[in-house]
Amino acid sequence: MATIVRPAVRHNSVRTFSLEEYHWLIEHGFFREDERVELIGGVLNQMSPKGLRHAVCLSNFLHLLPAMISGKARIRAQDPITMVDSSSEPEPDLVLAAPRENRYLDHHPYPADVLLVVEIADSSLEQDRRVKVPVYAAAGIAEFWIVNLIDDQIEVYREPTSPAEGAAYYRQRMILSEPDTVNPIHLPDCSIAVKDVLPPRKRD
Repeated sequence: MATIVRPAVRHNSVRTFSLEEYHWLIEHGFFREDERVELIGGVLNQMSPKGLRHAVCLSNFLHLLPAMISGKARIRAQDPITMVDSSSEPEPDLVLAAPRENRYLDHHPYPADVLLVVEIADSSLEQDRRVKVPVYAAAGIAEFWIVNLIDDQIEVYREPTSPAEGAAYYRQRMILSEPDTVNPIHLPDCSIAVKDVLPPRKRD
């Protein structure tokens, strides 16, 4: 499970950071090079280490996707999405972003640039469901997948709600397993078989 880094506590409340402060910390070397953190709602979130099956699953996606999307999206792995309105800059395992000529040299993708977000989850599963689902929904990201390595499933979330409708979430949630395939809504010609991305379990 991911933990929350609390750099300063005043009157029993957590010190939150703006995106500008967070970027200043990064630019000035506050974090170690091997330290993976992300900003969620102004709070620094220390990300869980990646296990072997997690790494293999991400590698499977990176092997399959280039030929499937054929230039229709930019593939980004474990890189940030900047959400200005919520003071969040998550670093999902995989993002398919709309192509841009400058390849996002001026800023990380904003939610409007994002076609699909994928989080690969084992120990972080409950954190991703509890925290990441509403964060991505509130930002208006149309489609979010959790690759659930505990149950060998892909959870597909679509149709984000708006804040006016209450707590942000997704109207549609599908649970897919090995016999299934899924096509991202923004890339309907890209058919991904669940069995091709889920890593096999070790045999005793």
